Amino acid sequence: NERSGCIRIVDYKTGKAPDFKYSPETNERIANENMWQLKIYALLLREMIAAGKTKSKGRNLKNVLGTDIRLMRLMYLTNNRGDAQYLDLDLGETEEDRNAILNQVHVDLIEVWQGIQKLVGEGDPLNFEHCDRKFCCCHKIRPKFECGSVHQQQS
Repeated sequence: NERSGCIRIVDYKTGKAPDFKYSPETNERIANENMWQLKIYALLLREMIAAGKTKSKGRNLKNVLGTDIRLMRLMYLTNNRGDAQYLDLDLGETEEDRNAILNQVHVDLIEVWQGIQKLVGEGDPLNFEHCDRKFCCCHKIRPKFECGSVHQQQS
């Protein structure tokens, strides 16, 4: 008996939905940037399932397979008209399509982490530049660093 299930990962947002009033290329970039966090959730869920860590309080992961992870939805509770709006993403019809996207997210996360490690290793907050990731608050934190306050390697 062949399974053909899929799950939808939903993230509720209190802010307004993006306004897709630009060129198709720009609108696609905006949508992808907004979905990046959900792609991380999908990657983490896939890895948890692969590692056998499917125990949850609600037991809602008991029968979920990594191959079931396919659909994502950002549910914005307000928009310019005042009503809720959602943005959907399908990771792909085939397991190969979905894995290609999630594997790229994994590569991107490794690059972000290596960049953070490099900057911390340098110990100079002036070398740090805003990363342009919507979810990141690094641009708010940077002015709070004082010389000598970040990790410094021991001589």
